[in-house]
Amino acid sequence: FKSSIMPTPKCYVCSKTAYPLESYSAADNTFHKLCFKCAGCKVTLSISSFKAFEGAVYCKQCVPKPKATAVTDDFKVKQALNAPKKVTESLGQVQKGTGDKAVGGGLDDMSV
Repeated sequence: FKSSIMPTPKCYVCSKTAYPLESYSAADNTFHKLCFKCAGCKVTLSISSFKAFEGAVYCKQCVPKPKATAVTDDFKVKQALNAPKKVTESLGQVQKGTGDKAVGGGLDDMSV
């Protein structure tokens, strides 16, 4: 016969069994009371003082600031890539030399 008892959750920090009377549930994870520390500075937190960010817990001073979303960045990048391209000026209209040396008047022709 199968047991209907739910498995005991594991502590997010130390991965050991976290019994309900000795643990907290926060940020969709379970923590031992002694493991419930800031992921930044390691200060012990309380249920009333923690801030959750991406599954980890932080104190007020260490909680990471949210960054720009990838959706916004993707839109800006796509907009830049799809922007009209500037046509470069053609060299076809520029006057070109023939490669011949100038006749007379050059420094090579002067005698010292």
